[in-house]
Amino acid sequence: MSGPERPRPVNRALLVCVSRYAREGPHEWADVLGDIAAAERNLTVLEGVLRAGGVFAEVVLLSSPDIREFEQRLGEVRDSTDGLLLVYFAGHGIVDTCTGEHSRLLLGLGGAKVEHGPAFPGWIHWEDKVLHRLRAGEHRPRHTVVVLDCCYAGNAAAAWDRLEPHDQRRISLLLAVQRNQRIDAGDPATPTPYTALLAEALTPGRGAPEGDVTVEVLHRRLVDGLRAARTVAGKEWLPQRRWQDTGEKVVLLPERAPVPDPAPDPGPVPPWWHRPLPPGPRRRLIAAALAVPAALALLLWWIASGASDGPGPSPSCAHHPPLELRLLTDPDLAPAVRRAADGFVASGANRDGDGCRRTGVTVYSAGSADTVEAFRTQYGEWARGSSSGFNPVGSVGPQPDVWIPASSASARRAQDETSNQQSVLSLEFDDGRPLARTPLALLVPEPLAEPEGDRAGRRLAELTKAITGKAKGAEFRRADPRYTDAGLAATAGLYRVDAPRAVEERQRSAARSSGRVGGRDLVCGLARGDRDADRRTAVLVAAPVLGQYRGCAGRTGVARVAEYPDDVPALDPVFVHIRWNDARRDEDERDRAVRRFGDWLASEDGRAVFREEGLRPVAAPSSSSGPSPSPGPSAETGPSAETGPLPRPLSAGEAADTLEKYRQANAAGRVRFLLDSSGSMNRWWDGANGAREIVERAMTRFGPEDSYGVWGVASEGTGPPYRELLPFGTHGSSSRTAGKDDRDKAAAAAGKVDAAVPAPSLEADVGGALRAALDGMPHGTEDDGHPQLVVLLTDDEDNDRLDAARRDELVKFVADRKVPVVMVSFDSGGCLEGRLDLRVAEASGGRCLDSRGDLAGDLAGEVAKVAQGHG
Repeated sequence: MSGPERPRPVNRALLVCVSRYAREGPHEWADVLGDIAAAERNLTVLEGVLRAGGVFAEVVLLSSPDIREFEQRLGEVRDSTDGLLLVYFAGHGIVDTCTGEHSRLLLGLGGAKVEHGPAFPGWIHWEDKVLHRLRAGEHRPRHTVVVLDCCYAGNAAAAWDRLEPHDQRRISLLLAVQRNQRIDAGDPATPTPYTALLAEALTPGRGAPEGDVTVEVLHRRLVDGLRAARTVAGKEWLPQRRWQDTGEKVVLLPERAPVPDPAPDPGPVPPWWHRPLPPGPRRRLIAAALAVPAALALLLWWIASGASDGPGPSPSCAHHPPLELRLLTDPDLAPAVRRAADGFVASGANRDGDGCRRTGVTVYSAGSADTVEAFRTQYGEWARGSSSGFNPVGSVGPQPDVWIPASSASARRAQDETSNQQSVLSLEFDDGRPLARTPLALLVPEPLAEPEGDRAGRRLAELTKAITGKAKGAEFRRADPRYTDAGLAATAGLYRVDAPRAVEERQRSAARSSGRVGGRDLVCGLARGDRDADRRTAVLVAAPVLGQYRGCAGRTGVARVAEYPDDVPALDPVFVHIRWNDARRDEDERDRAVRRFGDWLASEDGRAVFREEGLRPVAAPSSSSGPSPSPGPSAETGPSAETGPLPRPLSAGEAADTLEKYRQANAAGRVRFLLDSSGSMNRWWDGANGAREIVERAMTRFGPEDSYGVWGVASEGTGPPYRELLPFGTHGSSSRTAGKDDRDKAAAAAGKVDAAVPAPSLEADVGGALRAALDGMPHGTEDDGHPQLVVLLTDDEDNDRLDAARRDELVKFVADRKVPVVMVSFDSGGCLEGRLDLRVAEASGGRCLDSRGDLAGDLAGEVAKVAQGHG
């Protein structure tokens, strides 16, 4: 006897199309945030297609909803769906760069405006208000498919990547375009390009010739259909997707879906104001129409009767809304700058004669390297997409009026480039009078700290050596030098202590985060993470971060004290006025607002805010002139005995040099091994310290992105002086952290070297092979900065075939190429004074190794300096 039949799961679709947007907004964005007529067409076309497909029991439509209506209907549809839920959005999308490197996606709902402040009126955060809402609730759908047809849709993927695996299995994403790219809506009379393909693939009779249309099939068709299309920036248009396990098998159109009878073309979609409204919206519209005259009459009576009199701003303030300034700053400075901006906005300096607020300030932050790059080379792309792959709006944010970098070096690097060519902007600042100065501090766990009198006025190398003597496995961390100026200054200091490659190898092995982090994120991550690591790790950050650490450490973090190295460059934030040469509408008023703000920051009130935030404000000039240049050096307030004398600030040249060293230290390595395979090498070929084993051990130091190859050096005198044992390229990695595929590739590469044998009848043309190897390495204008190395292993027997002149020519050749050569000699005297091996190594900047030392261990160490693996 069978039980009652279980009800079939109910599938629903929620289609949200936003075609109408607010007209108010900054002048330079007027053309960017317009209405999207094609989005309204999307709504009509998709509704018909989904109803005809028979998968969804109900299709809910939302045309240009506000935030309240959207959130309400999303929750209702989610709670009433126990089968498949499809959520579709078409409209404007932007990214919120205020939150750090994630650049969170915002979806523009009805009435959205581009003000780019913390509130983002009319915009809804994809991660907080959509994705997390879909994964919450008592009754959740069996599976949810989200389709986003908007600019920057690919930025939604980062939030999905942070979901727990069980949530990822229940939610799949189809995203119209890759991250940080804008797309065109196409013809207003037709659906948008992405949705047109979507609708075609889901149309019964046309969408499923080979079977069910699943999420996977649909995505594949969308990618194929847009293969020839380009984004606004001219990049290849690449739809994205996210799913896990069986998410790609979710059926959106079954193979046997009913094919509808041909219907006449409905013709152009009538404007929204000509469509009949349902009873509910009609009643609300009529009520609103009646309420407006009543409200206006009440307002006029209130003003005329004097009921508005009383304390506070005059009623005329409503007719003079404050001008909004956008302020861009360094992530490490953002807390202090936001507090200073709030102080200015609330101050009497920001009030007119009627007590009305004249200016508002929106503060946001972005990575320092991206910001400098945007000002230096991408200023012409700020209001449109970039064909170079760097999008200033997506990476940095909207065009600022004021920029406060943490170091004048960043401002100088940006200005030096823009001042030499025609630009859409100009940067005005005085790096001789910064807003404040602050040293970098080494925040040390209290048990590892020096006595009070020894915590300042010493070199960084001395302080780090003292810490390593007190704690086994002590670590030293700094913020990402591309993300904050403090991280860049700290990196410059650490590169004086040790080689850049060695510094970065330790940073990678100790890293707790894969993303870019500022000083506060770094120390707070330690406080909330592994307590043992927190106890043995010192952090080199801007001095104000110590106070931020105390705020986030709570009961879990260890107590830390600050030590002040005197050879790490200091920070000197400056006030930069940015003029956009093609934005003239309110130029005079905006200039006055910027000057008032700059004057207030230089006043005692502004300096007090910086002082409370742990910065050393610069003494106010005798006659206030705001951020404009003023002659003469400035006196600082209060360098205390506790922190010692303030080090010199980071210079623009030092900043550029440090970033280049950082890039090269983190780049994948390129290594060419030359293995003498002539007959005389037979005795050195096998064994515990044999040639093949030495090469194979060195190969274990490579990471998956490193490139390397092996030549056997032996010839008859004609043709190439080598034969290829292992082609040059990436060969996986045998590092402990590598995946199985990489380990398998590395094992196969080692097997090819292991299979090689000497050629008894051949001799080695060492000079010819070395020249060919160096010619094959990038040099001159081809050199992109990746670490390079050539390794030659030989018994030196064939060196004697080179006369003195040819030896001198070879030494000069390797010196000109500037690629380090490691000479590995199986002769115990191979590296003696005057021998060819030593001369080649020294001329190239490499190293000479002979059998008096540990050949295998020493060579592996040399390779590790240029390779990314840790095996």
